Amino acid sequence: MPADGLAANLPPKALKILTGLHLICLGLVMGAAAGLLVSLRLMYTRGDNLDHLTADLFQATLVNGLFIWALCGLLATSIAFSLFSSWGFSRHTWIVLKWVGLALMVLCSANWLIPAVDGMAALSDGLYSIPDAGERYSALFRQAAAMASVVIGIGVILVGLSVFKPFGLLQKGQPSHRTIIIIRVAILLLAGGAVAAILMESAKLRTYRQMEISHVEPAFIRDGVYRGAASDGSFTYEVDVTVKGKTIVEVTAVSNRATPYARYAEGVFSRVLNNQSPAVDAITRATTSSKMLLKAVENALSGASRIEK
Repeated sequence: MPADGLAANLPPKALKILTGLHLICLGLVMGAAAGLLVSLRLMYTRGDNLDHLTADLFQATLVNGLFIWALCGLLATSIAFSLFSSWGFSRHTWIVLKWVGLALMVLCSANWLIPAVDGMAALSDGLYSIPDAGERYSALFRQAAAMASVVIGIGVILVGLSVFKPFGLLQKGQPSHRTIIIIRVAILLLAGGAVAAILMESAKLRTYRQMEISHVEPAFIRDGVYRGAASDGSFTYEVDVTVKGKTIVEVTAVSNRATPYARYAEGVFSRVLNNQSPAVDAITRATTSSKMLLKAVENALSGASRIEK
């Protein structure tokens, strides 16, 4: 591609389309956050009349579907604006402020909003069977409500900055064509690398999430405590399974990742006890850790001492 072509800005019609997509994505982000707030409010005011698990699963689907995709679209269109329009990344004060606001929105969403909603769904799906589940759920509920409000507030500020474009220019001159080309190529390569890394990690996680867990009949196992392990390549999960009177009476985690999601995944142990089998559904929003813990339970039972017929 010729240098001038690569450095050229988008034509007006393309910029209008990009502007429309940008505003749609911002509206969807704010709408999803508002929908989350409405759902949380209904749970708070009418909790006794609502199925919390259904509400939490709806919220997790909303946030991990519409919200995340809209946020990615907002980030992508913002980068496109800065790369392929005369506004740039730092020529205008309002553009710099928009980038600061967008960075805060992504930070709040990735670090607090999404983990809070996922944690609520995981705790509900695990029937609050892990210690301190009630207190954890309440804290996550407040965190989700606060972060959704913050996201909406930042969105309002972004709209205001886009409409009024305050504070004027920071830089009067345009960078050279060579500099523009270097910036665009570098950012596009970084973005492509990030997308490739995410796709590779997603494919790896999908392998573990789709892993088959087999039933092992406890009726043919001698009484005792049996240890099982399962590895995902970077961490080895270990559990102790206690069998007494041909029944699984206890499952405890010996080695588990030190993350909230891995902690929520231990709610799957109650399913093992209720079904007397490791072949049960994983915990929503903690699927990978759940599957690894279930595989460790399966391995423990498979290697247990058998009752001779």
